[in-house]
Amino acid sequence: MESKTEATRTIKGTKHLLYQLLRWHRGAWMRINLLVTASVVLLALTVVSVEKVRAEEPFVTVDRFVPHMSSVSANQGERVGIFVREKVNHTLSTKFAGGGHADEGKVVLFVHGGSVPSVPDYDLPFKDYSWMSYLARAGYDTFAMDHSGYGLSPRPMMDDPCNMDTENRALVTPVPLSTDCRPKYSQGLTTSQSDWDEILTVVEFIRALRGVETVSLIGWSAGGPRTAGFAARYPEKIDKLVLFAPGYRRDQPSIPPGHPRGDVPMRLQTKSALEEGRWRSTVACENQIDPGIQTAIWQSIMSFDQRGAVWGPDHGVMRVRTSAGSWGWNREYAAKVTAPTLIMVGEQDFLLESDKQLYEDLTASESKVLVTMECATHFAVWESTQYRFMHEASLEWLESTTLRGETGGRFSVGPIGSDIVRR
Repeated sequence: MESKTEATRTIKGTKHLLYQLLRWHRGAWMRINLLVTASVVLLALTVVSVEKVRAEEPFVTVDRFVPHMSSVSANQGERVGIFVREKVNHTLSTKFAGGGHADEGKVVLFVHGGSVPSVPDYDLPFKDYSWMSYLARAGYDTFAMDHSGYGLSPRPMMDDPCNMDTENRALVTPVPLSTDCRPKYSQGLTTSQSDWDEILTVVEFIRALRGVETVSLIGWSAGGPRTAGFAARYPEKIDKLVLFAPGYRRDQPSIPPGHPRGDVPMRLQTKSALEEGRWRSTVACENQIDPGIQTAIWQSIMSFDQRGAVWGPDHGVMRVRTSAGSWGWNREYAAKVTAPTLIMVGEQDFLLESDKQLYEDLTASESKVLVTMECATHFAVWESTQYRFMHEASLEWLESTTLRGETGGRFSVGPIGSDIVRR
C-alpha cells in the first residue's frame, strides 16, 4: 500500500497533468475530449471511497440531467440539463421499478445555497451526516438539484478564467492563466427568475415521475429565497417548507432591476476561505466541528467542480456564480407563502435577525416554527452539535407539521437538540 507521502505526490502529479489537459485556450473540440479524460482520472482517484460508502448504505442513488429551456441570459433559450440526484431506500426503489407511485407528502426536493452545490450540502459521504440518507431511510423519496452555475449543471461563461475580477484572476495565475486578461462577459450570471424557472422544471419532472400533486422543499441560505420564493408563486405545488438559515430581505424590491447587475459571471472561493474565513471564525463551542469533515466536504465540492479542482492552489478552487439580480423575496411575498414552514437557524449565524423578521412576515402560513439552535453557525448542517437535531426536526415537520409536538411558535434548542424551550 502506498504511503501518505506517495499518495500526495501521485495526486499532485495527476493535478499537474490535468492542468495541461484543461488549458483553457485550446480548441473547443479538444477541451471537450480532454474534459472527459480528466473526469475519468478524477473518478479513478475517488472510486474506492465512494464504492465503500455505497456498499454500506441500503439506498439506491440515481443521478439525472432534467431537460430545461434556459432563462439564464448567457445561454438564453438553449436546451440544457439540470443535474438532479435522487436517493431512496430499496423498498421504495422496488415499488417504483414495479410501476408504483410515491405516497403524497413523501417526496422532498433539496435546494442548495449560494456557493456549495447540493450533494456536498445534503448527501455528504461522511459518517451519518447525509440529510438525504436520513429522510430516505425514513421512507421519503429525496431529490437534490444543482442550479445553473453550480455542480454538474450548466456553467455558461464560467470555463473562461478571464471572466472574473482582478483579485480572483490572481488566484488562478499562473495556472491556468499565464498572463492577466479582461472579462469577456461583463454581467452577473443568474437571477431570481432563472432560479425559480429551474425549480419549476425540476418540480414538474418529479411530480410526473412519481405521480404526486405536491413536493416539499428544503433550502439552505440562498436556497431559502429560491424555495420559499417559489412556494409563494406556486403554492398549489408545495406541501411543506423546511428552511435552514434562509436568506431574507424584508425590503427587497418586488420587481427585477431595469438592467442586469454585476460585472462578471463568477467568483472563486478557496478551501481556506470556506473553512477558516467563513466557518471556523464563527464557531463558539468546543468540538463543534467533527475532525475530518472539512476534508470530506472539500473533496466532495471538488468532485462536482472538475475544472475548479485543477485551477489555482494545490487544493483547487470552488467556482461560484454571481447574481445578475435578486428580487421578489420580501414582506410582500413572504405573506403569500401558505405552506407550513419550519425555520432553523444557528445562534452564531449572521442571518438570525433577518430570519426572525421572516417568521413574523409569514402571515398566511397557519403552521410556522422558528427554532434557534445553540452552538450552531451558518454551517450547522455539517456541525456535530446540531446536524442530528436538524435531521430529526425536519422529519417530524414533514410527517406531522410539528416540532416536538408543537404546531407553531418560537423555540430555542440546546446543543445536540437538548432542552428545547419556547421563546
